[in-house]
Amino acid sequence: MVDKENKEYLNKVADGLTSRGLTIGDLLKSVSGKNFSFLQPSDKAFQHFTTAFDKLEAGDYSQKTKGKLLEELISALFKDGYPALFEVRRNCKTSSNEIDLQLNWTQAAEKINFLPIGNNWGDSFLCECKNYADKAGVTYVGKFYSLMCYTKTTLGLFISWNGVTGENNSWKDSLGLIKKLALGDNKYIIVLNKDDLKKIRNQETNIFDLIREKYIALKNDIDYSKFIQENGKHEIEINKSW
Repeated sequence: MVDKENKEYLNKVADGLTSRGLTIGDLLKSVSGKNFSFLQPSDKAFQHFTTAFDKLEAGDYSQKTKGKLLEELISALFKDGYPALFEVRRNCKTSSNEIDLQLNWTQAAEKINFLPIGNNWGDSFLCECKNYADKAGVTYVGKFYSLMCYTKTTLGLFISWNGVTGENNSWKDSLGLIKKLALGDNKYIIVLNKDDLKKIRNQETNIFDLIREKYIALKNDIDYSKFIQENGKHEIEINKSW
């Protein structure tokens, strides 16, 4: 419960933001790098997340079980961790495929304009969970892109325990395709791997800062690379084989 003195102070802050044409969301985004408690999941949700993470890191499970554990991990992060911001739907069926997780912004999140990387992402985004022994190849990224097109979403989180193929400074393989899709189609696929999730588990960062940092890195990469790229399109784009 907020006491009277603090409530009066918060009202003054809100009035000050309004007078400058700002929103609470603007405030949240401007201070997202700070380790405020509201950017951290609840203790119960965090315990759920760490339990699932530790199982994945240490356990020897079947591929199917690993995939379910990864979905549980991400669901715990969003659904349990931030219920005021996200509505999570698991295993949504389309006419030809299945979406692991669809995350919808709640009305509360929309009202305060709380989006970690901009204001043009629509009312939902997708999350795909892959826990293969190797890095996820172009085929899986291409299928995820197709799902984003089908659902008309701009932002997608591609959670791959072992990451995706390709080098950061290259336009080949999965990372190259991700850059091409961002540059050509304005479809932003943010890759999170086990090292990223471990940072959350160790409370070194939060999911909002991770998304924002990776989005900025992707934007900077394609904005820079398009000036030094001399040859035509990526072979995947030429053949339309995603």
